[in-house]
Amino acid sequence: MGSVVTRLRTWVGSLVGWRRIAVLGGGGLALILLFDYLVALVLVGGAPEQSERVALAKLDTVPMGQVMLAKAADPKKVEHPHGMAWRKAGVAVLAHSEVDQVQTSAGLRRASDGSALLAFELGDWPCEEKPCDDWDTLKARVNIDGASVPLPAGGDTFVAALPPGTQDVDLVVKADGYTQYLSLSGGYDGPSNIALLTRKERDPKTPIGARFPVVERTSVALEGPQGLQDTYTRDVTVDYWQRRFFLNGKKPGDQTRMFLVVNAFYSYAGRTERYLFGDDEIAFVARDGTRYPPLDVDPSPDQGLLGFEIPASVRGGNLEIGGTVGRTSTTGVPYTATIEQRSLPISLG
Repeated sequence: MGSVVTRLRTWVGSLVGWRRIAVLGGGGLALILLFDYLVALVLVGGAPEQSERVALAKLDTVPMGQVMLAKAADPKKVEHPHGMAWRKAGVAVLAHSEVDQVQTSAGLRRASDGSALLAFELGDWPCEEKPCDDWDTLKARVNIDGASVPLPAGGDTFVAALPPGTQDVDLVVKADGYTQYLSLSGGYDGPSNIALLTRKERDPKTPIGARFPVVERTSVALEGPQGLQDTYTRDVTVDYWQRRFFLNGKKPGDQTRMFLVVNAFYSYAGRTERYLFGDDEIAFVARDGTRYPPLDVDPSPDQGLLGFEIPASVRGGNLEIGGTVGRTSTTGVPYTATIEQRSLPISLG
């Protein structure tokens, strides 16, 4: 130890001499300040960063695998947040980054050697059926390499203590029969997430407002408003379209699909009734040529909501009306009806 002190004194003495030379030689204030800083490093035991590391090392550690509320944490904001949603609530990861320490009820704590502290902030994401509940009604959990940890209540900012070598840190929620997850570190969606509801925007009822006549001809004369006739005119209304996932108790076949809902119906001149198109009279044809038949998705008999179950990735196509279909009259007579074909484009953006 004495030899170290001797060498230190010799080095400081040389610096003093250098300082004197610098001043006498007109080296100026910059060299003097540099000298004083170097001497200060020797006297206080190192740079500020080193002092901070020493202080951090003295803190008690957070148990690995634990997730705690950390209201004072300030993780880095995400430029384009990812979210997931259900019928009445949704949640998004708004910020995430590693931090050196966390304030707990017992004081400051640090990560164990080799582990890391991941801070993250959660917030609301649009649900499908408004009004939406707060995100914390979803009872989210955090999966750390498969180990499930409940999310503490009482705030929106948290810290997870990650064991060495942790690969996956995910926010996991199960609701409405669907388990979905978001990465808390990489900003990706789980493969089983509801594709339509990962979009932040929710479709309003987008107006189409189309109304047009369609001629229907039957192979036999049928009783009509003007007696027996084989030619009729349908007054067709196509009111609006909307994309939905949860709809009147119905759901698509899987999370990659959705309902394209179209309010379409027709009436006959001289009659007050509204009629739904048969599933062989109307279809949605996507831009790739795939044809999708309709489902009656409205429980109200006086409404004409049709749902076409299509992939959520579809961005447009045509509503195709018409064709030749087989029918049976009210008296049991079979016949064919040929309905004038019409095509209405629908762009889903």
